[in-house]
Amino acid sequence: MLGDAARQDALDFDAGMKYNPDYNFLLTPFVLYGLPACYLVAAISGHFLMRNAATPSWVKPAMQLYNIAQVVLCTYMAVGMWPATFPNFPNVFGIGTEYSAAGEWFILVHFLSKFMDWCDTLWMILKKKSSVQMSFLHLYHHATIGVVWGFLLSLGHGNGTAQYGAFINSVTHVIMYTHYFVTGLGINNPLKNWVTTWQITQFYSCFLHALCVLFFLPSMEVHFPRQLGWLQFCYHLTMIYLFTFKLRWVPSFLKTGDELAKEAAAAKKKRTAKAH
Repeated sequence: MLGDAARQDALDFDAGMKYNPDYNFLLTPFVLYGLPACYLVAAISGHFLMRNAATPSWVKPAMQLYNIAQVVLCTYMAVGMWPATFPNFPNVFGIGTEYSAAGEWFILVHFLSKFMDWCDTLWMILKKKSSVQMSFLHLYHHATIGVVWGFLLSLGHGNGTAQYGAFINSVTHVIMYTHYFVTGLGINNPLKNWVTTWQITQFYSCFLHALCVLFFLPSMEVHFPRQLGWLQFCYHLTMIYLFTFKLRWVPSFLKTGDELAKEAAAAKKKRTAKAH
């Protein structure tokens, strides 16, 4: 029992991956923190550089190929992590799941896929939609989620019950990119609103997962440290807040004077209508 308690509380910052040590070079500080910083600089710089440029003709077919690649990759991850989740009903979160080579491998793939997700930002910029779609939520999530998964792997805890978060996110991405592919063909998807609802549900389920690890079923989890449960708890609090209240908030410095003027006029009109 003492061993379990120590395993819950002690973090080894030099642990790295146990089952895939040859890939620990992917968990260096430059990859975990430097690349996300470069991503933010590139995203903001690209936004301004594309203001007066034309959208390349190859963007739409490239996006469709990207959507297909995402669906295939995310299906691979979801199928791979499925055994650690819903087949264990009612323990769908896989709390107490033993660490395994397969679990670590699929979380490693999931971590690497977060860099692929940066193409979402590229498409926004190239399509000149970044002043509307490149919200704070978008930049925050894309810059930080890879850090979180890489941090877990670097501590040797990208495994076990952590598979639930990677699994449900992979399922969500299969739904999202299938939707993007269908609408990219010019087909109206009547389930569009359900896609957003599913995304929000995903964040709440991960938040509930953290609550189970920390408060509801702590005695069942003897592998995943409580500190990392708190990390998940806090991160998903920010995601729920942003997705619920700040979904489309785009920082004003990314907008042109005309766009800001239009927003101000619309807000004034709305206030006037309420007053009457």
